[in-house]
Amino acid sequence: MPISKEQSQEIKTQILAQVENSNVENKEQIKKSIKEMNEEELEQFLKQNNIPISGMEGETPQQKPPQQQTGECIFCSITNKNIPSYILEETKKAMAILEINPLAKGHSIVIPIEHTPIEKLPKSAMTLAQKIAKRMKKKLQPEDIKIESSNFQGHTMINIIPLYQGQKLEKRKADEKELKALQKKLELKKRTPRKTTTKKPTIKLDKENLSKLQEIHFRIP
Repeated sequence: MPISKEQSQEIKTQILAQVENSNVENKEQIKKSIKEMNEEELEQFLKQNNIPISGMEGETPQQKPPQQQTGECIFCSITNKNIPSYILEETKKAMAILEINPLAKGHSIVIPIEHTPIEKLPKSAMTLAQKIAKRMKKKLQPEDIKIESSNFQGHTMINIIPLYQGQKLEKRKADEKELKALQKKLELKKRTPRKTTTKKPTIKLDKENLSKLQEIHFRIP
């Protein structure tokens, strides 16, 4: 059963209160995103964060498995691939994906694989962000690119935001077709390993080796 407008307003009020009392850096941006969600987007957000709502899909918090009641950070869900995303590159320590509610065309984020506070952000995550920014500059040709780190639910992420001349940064919902096209354009291609050809060993015969060869006798009939 989908969320009603009344439920949506009540849920948003609860989430906004939690965000207000948290110590996240981009608090105002998060609050703005939550306020702008429609009923469908809010329902998806709740599912992604394993937040049980009584009366939704016939389930109550008591009917949810214990691990879902605890909930999982949204970024951990993405890096664990419990939530599908548009991956641009993945390393052992970080994952680069497209932002589905971008501030500008090509807006991407780099997420450390481990649930990491901002002070323990791995260098490799920033290196990956710079690689994505470089490819973004080449493929999308923005005027500039802004790279900034933020934290949500205790998990650090790096925003890579292209800046275009005459365009304001404004959050919007990107459609699937646009995201797939951008993924194809911005994903870092893996180099195919070169085929190694095995050379046949060359036999060198010097005078010493020649002398060791069996002498061949020719018979004349």
